[in-house]
Amino acid sequence: MGHVSFSEVMQKESSELLKFEIDYVYVGSLKHVITIVNRSPNPVTGELFVPLIGNKTARHYVILHNISSSQTLHETFLNDSSGNRYFHWNNLKIGGKQTFSLELDYYVLSFGIHYLADSSIVENYDMSSETYKKYVEPEELIESNNSRIISLAYNLTNNVDDWHEKALRIYDFVYHHIHYEKQEEERGALWALENGAGDCSEYSYLFVALCRAAEIPARIQAGFAFHRASETLEDGHMWAEYYLENYGWIPVDVTWRLLDAIDDKHFSSIQSVPEVIPYANYFFDSKAEEDNVTDEQIVSLTPCTTDVFGDSFIENVAKTIQKASQAKFAIFLGEVFGTALIFPSEVEEVEQTFLESQMQLQNAIDFWNENSEIAESDAVKALENVEKTLQNAWMLIVKAFTIFIGITIVILLIGLFFLKRYQTKQDRNSEEKFHLHDALILN
Repeated sequence: MGHVSFSEVMQKESSELLKFEIDYVYVGSLKHVITIVNRSPNPVTGELFVPLIGNKTARHYVILHNISSSQTLHETFLNDSSGNRYFHWNNLKIGGKQTFSLELDYYVLSFGIHYLADSSIVENYDMSSETYKKYVEPEELIESNNSRIISLAYNLTNNVDDWHEKALRIYDFVYHHIHYEKQEEERGALWALENGAGDCSEYSYLFVALCRAAEIPARIQAGFAFHRASETLEDGHMWAEYYLENYGWIPVDVTWRLLDAIDDKHFSSIQSVPEVIPYANYFFDSKAEEDNVTDEQIVSLTPCTTDVFGDSFIENVAKTIQKASQAKFAIFLGEVFGTALIFPSEVEEVEQTFLESQMQLQNAIDFWNENSEIAESDAVKALENVEKTLQNAWMLIVKAFTIFIGITIVILLIGLFFLKRYQTKQDRNSEEKFHLHDALILN
Protein backbone atom coordinates (compact mmCIF):
# COMPACT_ATOMS: atom_id res chain seq x y z
CA MET A 1 0.00 0.00 0.00
CA GLY A 2 1.32 3.48 -0.89
CA HIS A 3 1.95 6.25 1.59
CA VAL A 4 -1.16 8.12 2.81
CA SER A 5 -0.74 11.90 2.54
CA PHE A 6 -0.75 14.12 5.61
CA SER A 7 -4.06 15.75 4.64
CA GLU A 8 -5.65 12.31 4.29
CA VAL A 9 -4.33 11.29 7.70
CA MET A 10 -5.92 14.39 9.26
CA GLN A 11 -9.27 13.53 7.67
CA LYS A 12 -8.97 9.81 8.40
CA GLU A 13 -12.02 8.28 10.02
CA SER A 14 -11.24 6.67 13.35
CA SER A 15 -12.97 5.68 16.57
CA GLU A 16 -12.53 9.31 17.59
CA LEU A 17 -13.26 12.14 15.21
CA LEU A 18 -11.01 15.13 14.71
CA LYS A 19 -13.75 17.74 14.43
CA PHE A 20 -11.65 20.86 14.13
CA GLU A 21 -8.11 22.16 13.83
CA ILE A 22 -6.78 25.12 15.79
CA ASP A 23 -4.92 27.67 13.70
CA TYR A 24 -4.17 30.46 16.19
CA VAL A 25 -4.15 31.15 19.89
CA TYR A 26 -4.58 34.49 21.62
CA VAL A 27 -3.93 35.26 25.28
CA GLY A 28 -5.06 38.60 26.61
CA SER A 29 -7.11 40.69 28.98
CA LEU A 30 -10.53 42.03 28.04
CA LYS A 31 -12.05 45.02 29.79
CA HIS A 32 -15.77 45.86 29.47
CA VAL A 33 -16.76 49.29 30.86
CA ILE A 34 -20.40 50.44 30.91
CA THR A 35 -21.25 54.06 31.70
CA ILE A 36 -24.78 55.32 32.42
CA VAL A 37 -25.35 59.08 32.72
CA ASN A 38 -28.41 60.55 34.45
CA ARG A 39 -28.89 64.00 32.93
CA SER A 40 -32.01 64.68 34.99
CA PRO A 41 -31.79 66.54 38.33
CA ASN A 42 -33.91 63.73 39.79
CA PRO A 43 -32.65 60.27 40.79
CA VAL A 44 -33.19 57.40 38.38
CA THR A 45 -33.84 53.79 39.41
CA GLY A 46 -33.49 50.87 37.06
CA GLU A 47 -32.44 47.28 36.54
CA LEU A 48 -29.10 46.48 34.91
CA PHE A 49 -28.31 43.23 33.08
CA VAL A 50 -24.90 42.39 31.62
CA PRO A 51 -24.39 39.06 29.80
CA LEU A 52 -21.04 37.59 30.84
CA ILE A 53 -18.47 36.21 28.44
CA GLY A 54 -18.33 32.55 29.32
CA ASN A 55 -16.99 29.15 28.35
CA LYS A 56 -20.02 28.01 26.39
CA THR A 57 -18.09 27.03 23.27
CA ALA A 58 -14.79 25.36 22.39
CA ARG A 59 -13.59 28.69 21.03
CA HIS A 60 -12.38 30.42 24.17
CA TYR A 61 -11.57 29.93 27.84
CA VAL A 62 -12.40 32.91 30.04
CA ILE A 63 -11.95 33.93 33.66
CA LEU A 64 -13.88 36.91 35.07
CA HIS A 65 -11.43 38.10 37.71
CA ASN A 66 -12.80 41.51 38.65
CA ILE A 67 -16.09 43.40 38.87
CA SER A 68 -16.00 46.97 40.15
CA SER A 69 -18.31 49.96 40.01
CA SER A 70 -18.70 53.55 41.09
CA GLN A 71 -21.18 52.39 43.73
CA THR A 72 -21.10 49.70 46.39
CA LEU A 73 -21.89 46.47 44.57
CA HIS A 74 -25.28 44.88 45.20
CA GLU A 75 -25.20 42.38 42.38
CA THR A 76 -26.62 38.92 41.81
CA PHE A 77 -26.12 36.48 38.96
CA LEU A 78 -28.82 34.98 36.76
CA ASN A 79 -28.80 31.97 34.42
CA ASP A 80 -31.13 30.91 31.64
CA SER A 81 -31.78 27.59 29.92
CA SER A 82 -29.61 28.53 26.92
CA GLY A 83 -26.52 28.58 29.13
CA ASN A 84 -26.31 32.37 29.32
CA ARG A 85 -25.13 33.94 32.57
CA TYR A 86 -25.89 37.54 33.51
CA PHE A 87 -24.59 40.06 35.99
CA HIS A 88 -27.77 41.52 37.47
CA TRP A 89 -28.23 44.68 39.54
CA ASN A 90 -31.76 45.25 40.74
CA ASN A 91 -32.84 48.70 41.95
CA LEU A 92 -29.74 50.45 40.69
CA LYS A 93 -30.08 54.09 41.78
CA ILE A 94 -28.29 56.89 39.97
CA GLY A 95 -28.53 60.32 41.58
CA GLY A 96 -29.51 63.47 39.73
CA LYS A 97 -26.83 64.67 37.33
CA GLN A 98 -24.71 61.65 38.36
CA THR A 99 -22.79 59.08 36.35
CA PHE A 100 -22.65 55.37 37.11
CA SER A 101 -19.87 53.13 35.78
CA LEU A 102 -19.35 49.39 35.88
CA GLU A 103 -16.17 47.54 34.89
CA LEU A 104 -15.76 43.84 34.20
CA ASP A 105 -12.27 42.43 33.67
CA TYR A 106 -11.54 39.09 32.04
CA TYR A 107 -8.51 36.99 31.22
CA VAL A 108 -9.07 35.25 27.88
CA LEU A 109 -7.48 32.36 26.04
CA SER A 110 -9.04 32.25 22.61
CA PHE A 111 -8.63 30.05 19.54
CA GLY A 112 -8.90 30.55 15.83
CA ILE A 113 -10.31 27.29 14.50
CA HIS A 114 -11.74 25.74 11.36
CA TYR A 115 -13.97 22.68 11.26
CA LEU A 116 -13.13 19.60 9.22
CA ALA A 117 -16.75 18.79 8.39
CA ASP A 118 -16.95 15.55 6.43
CA SER A 119 -20.45 15.00 5.01
CA SER A 120 -20.01 11.22 5.01
CA ILE A 121 -19.69 11.27 8.82
CA VAL A 122 -22.63 13.59 9.49
CA GLU A 123 -25.64 11.61 10.71
CA ASN A 124 -29.31 12.54 10.49
CA TYR A 125 -30.69 14.61 13.35
CA ASP A 126 -32.24 13.10 16.43
CA MET A 127 -35.52 14.98 16.19
CA SER A 128 -36.46 13.99 19.72
CA SER A 129 -33.42 15.70 21.23
CA GLU A 130 -33.81 18.93 23.19
CA THR A 131 -31.17 20.61 21.03
CA TYR A 132 -33.09 19.86 17.86
CA LYS A 133 -36.51 20.83 19.20
CA LYS A 134 -35.28 24.09 20.69
CA TYR A 135 -33.16 25.34 17.81
CA VAL A 136 -35.50 24.71 14.86
CA GLU A 137 -38.27 26.80 16.40
CA PRO A 138 -38.89 30.44 15.39
CA GLU A 139 -38.23 33.25 17.81
CA GLU A 140 -38.45 37.01 17.80
CA LEU A 141 -36.41 38.43 14.88
CA ILE A 142 -35.84 34.89 13.56
CA GLU A 143 -39.08 34.30 11.65
CA SER A 144 -38.33 30.80 10.41
CA ASN A 145 -42.09 30.08 10.24
CA ASN A 146 -42.70 32.86 7.73
CA SER A 147 -43.96 31.55 4.38
CA ARG A 148 -41.37 33.50 2.34
CA ILE A 149 -38.49 32.19 4.45
CA ILE A 150 -39.86 28.63 4.36
CA SER A 151 -40.25 28.78 0.57
CA LEU A 152 -36.73 30.14 0.07
CA ALA A 153 -35.18 27.55 2.39
CA TYR A 154 -36.98 24.81 0.44
CA ASN A 155 -35.77 26.13 -2.92
CA LEU A 156 -32.19 26.34 -1.65
CA THR A 157 -32.02 22.87 -0.13
CA ASN A 158 -34.83 20.60 -1.43
CA ASN A 159 -32.63 18.68 -3.91
CA VAL A 160 -29.81 18.12 -1.37
CA ASP A 161 -29.60 15.23 1.10
CA ASP A 162 -26.37 16.41 2.69
CA TRP A 163 -26.96 18.54 5.82
CA HIS A 164 -23.57 20.19 5.57
CA GLU A 165 -24.14 21.12 1.93
CA LYS A 166 -27.54 22.58 2.84
CA ALA A 167 -25.91 24.90 5.36
CA LEU A 168 -23.28 25.92 2.79
CA ARG A 169 -25.98 26.82 0.26
CA ILE A 170 -27.78 28.95 2.83
CA TYR A 171 -24.53 30.70 3.70
CA ASP A 172 -23.85 31.37 0.03
CA PHE A 173 -27.30 32.89 -0.46
CA VAL A 174 -27.05 35.18 2.59
CA TYR A 175 -23.53 36.23 1.59
CA HIS A 176 -24.67 37.36 -1.85
CA HIS A 177 -28.14 38.66 -0.93
CA ILE A 178 -27.30 41.15 1.80
CA HIS A 179 -25.11 44.21 1.36
CA TYR A 180 -23.67 45.67 4.53
CA GLU A 181 -25.52 48.69 5.84
CA LYS A 182 -25.35 49.84 9.47
CA GLN A 183 -28.74 49.68 11.25
CA GLU A 184 -29.82 51.72 14.26
CA GLU A 185 -32.10 48.95 15.54
CA GLU A 186 -32.54 45.20 15.27
CA ARG A 187 -34.46 44.45 12.05
CA GLY A 188 -34.71 40.69 11.96
CA ALA A 189 -34.50 37.95 9.33
CA LEU A 190 -37.62 38.80 7.30
CA TRP A 191 -36.65 42.46 6.99
CA ALA A 192 -33.17 41.45 5.85
CA LEU A 193 -34.64 39.13 3.22
CA GLU A 194 -37.05 41.76 1.91
CA ASN A 195 -34.57 44.64 1.90
CA GLY A 196 -31.32 42.85 1.06
CA ALA A 197 -29.44 45.00 3.54
CA GLY A 198 -28.28 44.97 7.14
CA ASP A 199 -25.34 44.73 9.49
CA CYS A 200 -23.98 41.75 11.41
CA SER A 201 -27.35 41.21 13.12
CA GLU A 202 -29.32 40.88 9.88
CA TYR A 203 -26.72 38.59 8.30
CA SER A 204 -26.95 36.35 11.36
CA TYR A 205 -30.73 36.44 11.79
CA LEU A 206 -31.33 35.52 8.16
CA PHE A 207 -28.79 32.69 8.17
CA VAL A 208 -30.28 31.21 11.35
CA ALA A 209 -33.88 31.62 10.14
CA LEU A 210 -33.17 29.87 6.83
CA CYS A 211 -31.33 27.04 8.60
CA ARG A 212 -34.24 26.51 10.98
CA ALA A 213 -36.73 26.59 8.11
CA ALA A 214 -34.60 23.89 6.44
CA GLU A 215 -34.74 21.86 9.70
CA ILE A 216 -31.12 22.54 10.57
CA PRO A 217 -30.68 23.57 14.22
CA ALA A 218 -29.06 27.01 14.36
CA ARG A 219 -28.57 29.81 16.87
CA ILE A 220 -27.20 33.29 17.35
CA GLN A 221 -23.93 34.14 19.09
CA ALA A 222 -23.50 37.71 20.29
CA GLY A 223 -20.60 39.38 22.03
CA PHE A 224 -17.47 41.13 20.85
CA ALA A 225 -15.13 40.67 17.89
CA PHE A 226 -11.77 42.39 17.44
CA HIS A 227 -9.67 42.80 14.31
CA ARG A 228 -6.34 43.36 16.05
CA ALA A 229 -4.44 42.12 19.10
CA SER A 230 -4.86 45.51 20.80
CA GLU A 231 -8.09 47.32 20.02
CA THR A 232 -10.93 49.28 21.60
CA LEU A 233 -14.56 48.90 20.55
CA GLU A 234 -17.79 50.71 21.26
CA ASP A 235 -20.13 48.22 19.58
CA GLY A 236 -20.75 44.53 19.95
CA HIS A 237 -20.91 41.92 17.22
CA MET A 238 -23.18 39.07 16.19
CA TRP A 239 -22.55 35.84 14.31
CA ALA A 240 -24.18 32.40 14.10
CA GLU A 241 -23.74 28.67 14.61
CA TYR A 242 -25.43 25.66 13.07
CA TYR A 243 -25.51 22.12 14.43
CA LEU A 244 -24.30 18.92 12.77
CA GLU A 245 -24.57 15.50 14.35
CA ASN A 246 -21.12 14.11 15.31
CA TYR A 247 -19.65 17.63 15.13
CA GLY A 248 -21.75 19.83 17.39
CA TRP A 249 -22.07 23.60 16.96
CA ILE A 250 -20.17 24.97 13.96
CA PRO A 251 -19.45 28.74 13.75
CA VAL A 252 -20.39 30.96 10.82
CA ASP A 253 -19.79 34.71 10.59
CA VAL A 254 -21.25 35.76 7.26
CA THR A 255 -20.38 39.42 7.89
CA TRP A 256 -16.68 38.55 8.25
CA ARG A 257 -16.82 35.86 5.53
CA LEU A 258 -16.02 33.06 7.96
CA LEU A 259 -17.58 29.70 7.06
CA ASP A 260 -17.10 26.69 9.35
CA ALA A 261 -14.48 28.79 11.09
CA ILE A 262 -13.97 31.55 13.63
CA ASP A 263 -10.92 33.61 14.44
CA ASP A 264 -9.18 33.95 17.79
CA LYS A 265 -10.74 37.31 18.69
CA HIS A 266 -14.47 36.49 18.79
CA PHE A 267 -15.86 36.38 22.34
CA SER A 268 -19.40 35.19 22.94
CA SER A 269 -21.51 36.50 25.83
CA ILE A 270 -25.05 35.55 24.78
CA GLN A 271 -26.48 32.82 22.61
CA SER A 272 -30.04 32.20 21.57
CA VAL A 273 -32.60 31.84 22.86
CA PRO A 274 -32.08 34.82 25.24
CA GLU A 275 -34.72 34.64 27.94
CA VAL A 276 -33.71 37.50 30.25
CA ILE A 277 -33.00 40.41 27.88
CA PRO A 278 -32.96 40.99 24.10
CA TYR A 279 -29.74 40.37 22.19
CA ALA A 280 -27.50 43.04 23.70
CA ASN A 281 -24.13 43.53 25.38
CA TYR A 282 -25.94 45.12 28.32
CA PHE A 283 -29.45 46.33 29.11
CA PHE A 284 -30.53 49.08 31.53
CA ASP A 285 -34.26 49.00 32.15
CA SER A 286 -35.64 52.12 33.80
CA LYS A 287 -38.80 54.19 33.59
CA ALA A 288 -36.86 57.41 33.06
CA GLU A 289 -37.43 59.38 29.88
CA GLU A 290 -35.03 58.35 27.16
CA ASP A 291 -33.50 61.82 26.81
CA ASN A 292 -32.66 61.92 30.51
CA VAL A 293 -30.53 58.77 30.57
CA THR A 294 -27.71 57.97 28.15
CA ASP A 295 -25.39 54.99 28.21
CA GLU A 296 -22.34 53.70 26.38
CA GLN A 297 -19.75 50.95 26.54
CA ILE A 298 -16.03 50.70 25.88
CA VAL A 299 -14.51 47.27 25.31
CA SER A 300 -10.75 46.88 25.06
CA LEU A 301 -8.50 43.93 24.31
CA THR A 302 -4.85 43.80 25.35
CA PRO A 303 -2.32 40.96 24.88
CA CYS A 304 -0.75 39.35 27.94
CA THR A 305 1.02 36.11 28.85
CA THR A 306 -0.39 32.82 30.15
CA ASP A 307 1.11 33.65 33.58
CA VAL A 308 -2.02 35.65 34.45
CA PHE A 309 -4.02 32.43 34.59
CA GLY A 310 -1.65 30.76 37.03
CA ASP A 311 -2.70 27.46 35.48
CA SER A 312 -0.43 24.82 33.93
CA PHE A 313 -3.38 23.58 31.85
CA ILE A 314 -3.63 26.91 30.04
CA GLU A 315 0.13 27.02 29.49
CA ASN A 316 0.17 23.48 28.07
CA VAL A 317 -2.72 24.22 25.71
CA ALA A 318 -1.12 27.44 24.46
CA LYS A 319 2.27 25.74 23.94
CA THR A 320 0.67 22.83 22.09
CA ILE A 321 -1.08 25.15 19.64
CA GLN A 322 2.07 27.16 18.99
CA LYS A 323 4.19 24.04 18.47
CA ALA A 324 1.50 22.47 16.29
CA SER A 325 1.96 25.19 13.66
CA GLN A 326 5.70 24.50 13.71
CA ALA A 327 5.03 20.77 13.38
CA LYS A 328 2.74 21.33 10.38
CA PHE A 329 5.48 23.33 8.68
CA ALA A 330 8.06 20.63 9.41
CA ILE A 331 5.77 17.93 8.00
CA PHE A 332 5.12 20.05 4.89
CA LEU A 333 8.85 20.65 4.45
CA GLY A 334 9.38 16.92 4.77
CA GLU A 335 6.94 16.37 1.90
CA VAL A 336 8.94 18.82 -0.22
CA PHE A 337 12.15 16.90 0.54
CA GLY A 338 10.42 13.61 -0.29
CA THR A 339 10.76 12.05 3.15
CA ALA A 340 7.68 9.91 2.46
CA LEU A 341 9.49 8.25 -0.45
CA ILE A 342 12.67 7.63 1.54
CA PHE A 343 11.25 6.82 4.99
CA PRO A 344 7.57 5.87 4.44
CA SER A 345 7.03 4.08 7.74
CA GLU A 346 8.79 6.76 9.80
CA VAL A 347 6.75 9.52 8.12
CA GLU A 348 3.52 7.65 8.76
CA GLU A 349 4.48 7.34 12.42
CA VAL A 350 5.21 11.09 12.64
CA GLU A 351 1.86 11.96 11.09
CA GLN A 352 0.02 9.55 13.36
CA THR A 353 1.69 11.07 16.42
CA PHE A 354 0.65 14.52 15.24
CA LEU A 355 -2.93 13.36 14.72
CA GLU A 356 -2.95 11.94 18.25
CA SER A 357 -1.73 15.27 19.63
CA GLN A 358 -4.52 17.12 17.81
CA MET A 359 -7.12 14.67 19.10
CA GLN A 360 -5.82 15.08 22.64
CA LEU A 361 -5.84 18.86 22.30
CA GLN A 362 -9.41 18.79 21.02
CA ASN A 363 -10.49 16.57 23.92
CA ALA A 364 -8.75 18.84 26.42
CA ILE A 365 -10.64 21.85 25.10
CA ASP A 366 -13.97 20.02 24.92
CA PHE A 367 -13.70 18.61 28.45
CA TRP A 368 -12.23 21.52 30.42
CA ASN A 369 -15.62 22.52 31.79
CA GLU A 370 -16.89 18.99 32.36
CA ASN A 371 -13.92 17.12 33.77
CA SER A 372 -10.80 19.10 34.62
CA GLU A 373 -8.72 15.98 35.36
CA ILE A 374 -9.34 14.52 31.90
CA ALA A 375 -8.70 17.91 30.32
CA GLU A 376 -5.41 18.43 32.14
CA SER A 377 -4.22 14.89 31.33
CA ASP A 378 -5.04 15.30 27.63
CA ALA A 379 -3.31 18.69 27.53
CA VAL A 380 -0.10 17.17 28.89
CA LYS A 381 -0.25 14.27 26.40
CA ALA A 382 -0.99 16.65 23.52
CA LEU A 383 2.08 18.74 24.32
CA GLU A 384 4.29 15.66 24.64
CA ASN A 385 3.12 14.26 21.31
CA VAL A 386 3.41 17.53 19.39
CA GLU A 387 6.97 17.99 20.72
CA LYS A 388 7.75 14.42 19.67
CA THR A 389 6.26 15.13 16.25
CA LEU A 390 8.34 18.26 15.84
CA GLN A 391 11.57 16.53 16.86
CA ASN A 392 11.05 13.47 14.64
CA ALA A 393 9.85 15.49 11.65
CA TRP A 394 12.98 17.63 11.69
CA MET A 395 15.12 14.54 12.20
CA LEU A 396 13.68 13.01 9.03
CA ILE A 397 14.30 16.26 7.15
CA VAL A 398 17.93 16.28 8.30
CA LYS A 399 18.33 12.63 7.28
CA ALA A 400 16.74 13.27 3.89
CA PHE A 401 18.85 16.38 3.39
CA THR A 402 21.97 14.42 4.33
CA ILE A 403 21.08 11.73 1.80
CA PHE A 404 20.44 14.34 -0.89
CA ILE A 405 23.75 16.04 -0.10
CA GLY A 406 25.49 12.65 -0.18
CA ILE A 407 23.87 11.74 -3.50
CA THR A 408 24.72 15.16 -4.91
CA ILE A 409 28.37 14.78 -3.85
CA VAL A 410 28.54 11.29 -5.39
CA ILE A 411 27.01 12.58 -8.63
CA LEU A 412 29.48 15.46 -8.68
CA LEU A 413 32.41 13.11 -8.06
CA ILE A 414 31.24 10.77 -10.81
CA GLY A 415 30.76 13.76 -13.08
CA LEU A 416 34.23 15.03 -12.28
CA PHE A 417 35.66 11.56 -12.89
CA PHE A 418 34.12 11.28 -16.35
CA LEU A 419 34.99 14.90 -17.10
CA LYS A 420 38.60 14.17 -16.18
CA ARG A 421 38.60 11.10 -18.39
CA TYR A 422 37.08 13.10 -21.22
CA GLN A 423 39.68 15.85 -20.85
CA THR A 424 42.50 13.28 -20.72
CA LYS A 425 41.17 11.67 -23.88
CA GLN A 426 40.91 15.07 -25.54
CA ASP A 427 44.48 15.88 -24.50
CA ARG A 428 45.75 12.58 -25.97
CA ASN A 429 43.87 13.22 -29.19
CA SER A 430 45.34 16.70 -29.37
CA GLU A 431 48.85 15.37 -28.73
CA GLU A 432 48.47 12.67 -31.41
CA LYS A 433 47.23 15.28 -33.88
CA PHE A 434 50.21 17.48 -33.02
CA HIS A 435 52.73 14.66 -33.61
CA LEU A 436 51.03 13.72 -36.85
CA HIS A 437 51.17 17.33 -37.99
CA ASP A 438 54.90 17.50 -37.17
CA ALA A 439 55.56 14.26 -39.07
CA LEU A 440 53.83 15.56 -42.17
CA ILE A 441 55.91 18.72 -42.10
CA LEU A 442 59.21 16.76 -41.81
CA ASN A 443 58.24 14.54 -44.74
